[in-house]
Amino acid sequence: MDSSTLKSHSPYKRGADWGAWFGIYLSVLFFVTSYSVSSPVCALIGLLMIIGVPPCIYFMLRKSYVSDNGTTIFSSLWMEGISIFFFGGLIASIVAMIYMRWIDPTFFDSRIDTLIDMYSSMDMQQAQDAADMLTAARDQKLLPKPIELTVDMLWLIVFSGSILSMLMSWLVQLTKVSPRVHKQKK
Repeated sequence: MDSSTLKSHSPYKRGADWGAWFGIYLSVLFFVTSYSVSSPVCALIGLLMIIGVPPCIYFMLRKSYVSDNGTTIFSSLWMEGISIFFFGGLIASIVAMIYMRWIDPTFFDSRIDTLIDMYSSMDMQQAQDAADMLTAARDQKLLPKPIELTVDMLWLIVFSGSILSMLMSWLVQLTKVSPRVHKQKK
């Protein structure tokens, strides 16, 4: 058995590697959920993608666990999961920021206008109150800027991802890994 088969990678490196792929996933999720108000298909795809996040993280962590022959400790798996969410969230937040700031500067305002129209068309008093509140916030320029939304998005991704990673790390360790048999070269 050579030393390369025993080499374990840092949870930060693995998290960064998986985070790049997860960042693409989260970027697509950003666009799909952003347009879900006007497109039922996007709403369905967004819902399915949101439901797909836990299995996706489980798969990534499980792959690392198996590559280490089931010897990865809980805290290392958890840190890898947090790193996946941090690096993936960073990529998705940058994509969202570029889109909202330079590609479609009216993006957020048009979403607010859509929400105001939707709430105004409802017969419930709470919906009318929400429409009035959004209208007042828009008129007084109290709505967040793209950079504020981006920072909030990153905080939400990392915080919720750290909790989900803790649960997924625990689930990954519940299943045992059969040891790999390495064939020696002659």
